[in-house]
Amino acid sequence: MALQGTLETFALPDVLRLLASTKKTGAYRLDGNRGSGCLWVSEGQIVGGELVGSAVSDPTEIAFELLRFSDGDFVFDADATAPEPLDGLDVETVLTDAEKLLEEWKDVEAVVPSLDHGVALQPELPGDEVTIRADIWLFVVGIGGGTTVGRLGHRLGLGELGISRIVKQMLELGIVELTEPGAAPEPEPEPEVEVEVEEAFATEAEGAFGSFSDGLLVDDVPAADEPFEPFDPNALVIEDPFGAAEEPSGSAPFGGLSAPETLLVSEPEPEPEPEPAADTASDPTDAAEIARQLANLSPKAAKAVAAAAKATTQEEREAALAEVDETEDPINRELLLKFLGSVNS
Repeated sequence: MALQGTLETFALPDVLRLLASTKKTGAYRLDGNRGSGCLWVSEGQIVGGELVGSAVSDPTEIAFELLRFSDGDFVFDADATAPEPLDGLDVETVLTDAEKLLEEWKDVEAVVPSLDHGVALQPELPGDEVTIRADIWLFVVGIGGGTTVGRLGHRLGLGELGISRIVKQMLELGIVELTEPGAAPEPEPEPEVEVEVEEAFATEAEGAFGSFSDGLLVDDVPAADEPFEPFDPNALVIEDPFGAAEEPSGSAPFGGLSAPETLLVSEPEPEPEPEPAADTASDPTDAAEIARQLANLSPKAAKAVAAAAKATTQEEREAALAEVDETEDPINRELLLKFLGSVNS
């Protein structure tokens, strides 16, 4: 028959001492006004424990939490064993240390009344310098823009005593402040990231690249019953837009890396050669007119035309012909320039 009862009739220390004296093995389970907890014993020694909804695993701290229950029902399950038993701890040692934590808790509770109180960083420090230990700094970072004592403890894996003790230390340093329950901001949910394709872009790109489905570009998607064929890089072919593809010759492309054997790269179509400048002299009418003008030039005008013939630019030719006095030597300046330009091209 299982050992069971209430805290009013059998206090926790009395039951644990009984289990130790009789060297029992099993699980002491307590359900009461502060929740539920368990202590595992093996041959009269404590080998583990747990608190429902808490990350605390230290048997002494769990015994401390169970000692804070003012009422509740307990049962000792002699058939239960610890899932991950620790080294056995003497019951009297655990109870003595748990009683010390109860004494400490009185001072902590006077400063940090509950887990529901908010905690936020002080806008100003009490002095010019504050020395913070490395382990305390982790809690400063955890507070961030504000939270509750309970949420901070849950985030850092600490029970009520552990986190309240740390908050008390930070309050004494003057780096945090305590607010009334309900005043701490609720943690903001992480925003959902949505990737959307703008309708205008989708419309324009769909015709060139495929179709869009749920914001993803898809093209030639195989049906569910079609086998999936993995991509073969050696099957890559670049089609010649101007005609039949030819295999490349010369040095390897892609910065020295050899292309796959089936990679076909088309040769660019050669650009058409520029048409030669029209030969002015090929026109019999123009040629006859040029010959007539050159034959009738005065010595000064002939010297100017000779200088224009030696010129290499259009500007130099025009400057040389500007020396011709058209009142004395009427010439077809435009025709001469055209002729001289075709000769020097």
